[in-house]
Amino acid sequence: MANPLDIFQKRIEVFKNDYQILNRKYNVIAVVRIATFILFLIVSILAANYRMGTLLGLTVLAFPFVFGTIIILHNRISYERKQAGFLQSINEKETLIGKGNLSEQDKGEEYIDAKHAYTNDLDIFGANSLFQLVNRTSTGNGKNALASWLQTKATKEEIENRHLAIKELAPKIDWRQDFQAKGMHNDIRQLDYSPLLSWLKESIHIKPLYKGFAMIMPVITFLLIGLNIFSGVSFYYTLAAIFINFLVVSRFNQQMKDLSEAVIDHVGVLKSYSSLIKHLEESSFTTDYLQKLQSYFEQEGSKASLSISRLQKILDLLNARSNFLYFFINYTLLFDLVILIRSERWKRKNQADIALWFDTIGEFEAISSLSAFQFSNPGYTLPAIDDNEFILSGESLGHPLIKSNERVTNDFKMTGEGAITIITGSNMSGKSTFLRTLGVNMVLAFTGAPVCANKLSLSLMQIFTGMRTVDNLEEHVSSFYAELKRIKALLDLVELGQPVFYMLDEILKGTNSKDRHIGAVALAKQLSKTRSFGLISTHDLDLGKLDQELNNVVNYSFNSQIEGNEIIFPYLLEKGICRSFNASKLMENMGIKIK
Repeated sequence: MANPLDIFQKRIEVFKNDYQILNRKYNVIAVVRIATFILFLIVSILAANYRMGTLLGLTVLAFPFVFGTIIILHNRISYERKQAGFLQSINEKETLIGKGNLSEQDKGEEYIDAKHAYTNDLDIFGANSLFQLVNRTSTGNGKNALASWLQTKATKEEIENRHLAIKELAPKIDWRQDFQAKGMHNDIRQLDYSPLLSWLKESIHIKPLYKGFAMIMPVITFLLIGLNIFSGVSFYYTLAAIFINFLVVSRFNQQMKDLSEAVIDHVGVLKSYSSLIKHLEESSFTTDYLQKLQSYFEQEGSKASLSISRLQKILDLLNARSNFLYFFINYTLLFDLVILIRSERWKRKNQADIALWFDTIGEFEAISSLSAFQFSNPGYTLPAIDDNEFILSGESLGHPLIKSNERVTNDFKMTGEGAITIITGSNMSGKSTFLRTLGVNMVLAFTGAPVCANKLSLSLMQIFTGMRTVDNLEEHVSSFYAELKRIKALLDLVELGQPVFYMLDEILKGTNSKDRHIGAVALAKQLSKTRSFGLISTHDLDLGKLDQELNNVVNYSFNSQIEGNEIIFPYLLEKGICRSFNASKLMENMGIKIK
């Protein structure tokens, strides 16, 4: 397979060229549009001045069709031009991601939760996060779906289904990027469209009497206007009809106000979702999982994309309410009432499906993101989920957020209920990074995504981390007490009986060395008797002696080398307790005189 960066670069050039061609067409049609309108005015004025009735009539009749056709063509070219621009932008972002630059990616900061079992410690959300690395969604539903997948482990069946879908979609770069771009046209990712969903779930009852008014009164009103113009019937009859219309429409002022507030800013959501659903309806999938998702858009006698489009066109009429002519149209055609009747009719037919459609779009976007992640990282592998408990075995495990040319990989394996791996090491040697490497790859594995490894096999388990415990002045909590609270959360979790994999970094670092050792030994012994296993990193070399008391404790370490004034960090995991120390050398390098 060609280098993904080369593929993205070629696509940038293709879409850049497409955009320029479409932009020229757009500008030409814009000129034609203006020229057609000016020509219509000139011909109409000349025909009227020279009393050329036939020409004037033909011009008036032809203009709406000709001008309308030009507008439709102009809008289509405008959409295609934007699509080309979005596709160029998508590939430019892919190039940046491939080079380790995530600055253009959504950070997903709204999902940061310091109390979550692992997301805060493993940089799942925020700046330079896993979410930025994986996310290719364009809608709020897609973003939420992907975030949820990263926060909660999937079942084995879900993971295997996602693996099959990734294998199918990863090579389909045109399909994936078209899908992503179609969700970008109305900039809806940051929109909170819960008011729209709330409105869709609620119904108002419109009495048959008012529905009858909506059908009959516009006809009567127009008939009276015609009789007044052509037969001399008193205009008071027309005013009476308009007054009745006014009374009827006024009855629904509050409902129209509620409707406008709920949906006026979200019509673009419906346009994008209609386009996305149509893209899925016209697709062909071989994977059962994708076919099942696609089936959610099936309706008897109609397509979900057309249904969404119909609602969007109904709600588009709300924009006309700001037009100064709307007052006349509303009290002649009872436009407000017509909008309410048509929207309520749509809701009765589709109310049960709309939330499912939105959620399914989100799930498609999430799996498409994982597929794009696989395409961009062809060296990554899909992990195997072991049916046995307490299994973790990986070859050439690396951290996906570290650039490939700087990444150091390690093999690692541990098994068994209650097993503990104690990792010792000198400062800056790689202990914390290794813990995060394991954690991030496990999160990817439980999401159903490819992992940064040559091979990874693991059982399903709850991940728990204790790494970034900091003080909280507002809550009067010291860093040590914050760490104790985190450990208490771990102990509460293992009491539930589900398999837990924990990673504790620099355990009990907030207290003196004697208490730290006593507490760490006690905690390790306690955890060794629970349905859990995990890693504890520490500077306390004596903690490594636990392997003499407990047969399920194993020691690993990261070592450094001092060559002159330079400290060399190989970042390679080695069996046994740490043999090298560099704190004194680091202090010397910072100007502290060590005797």
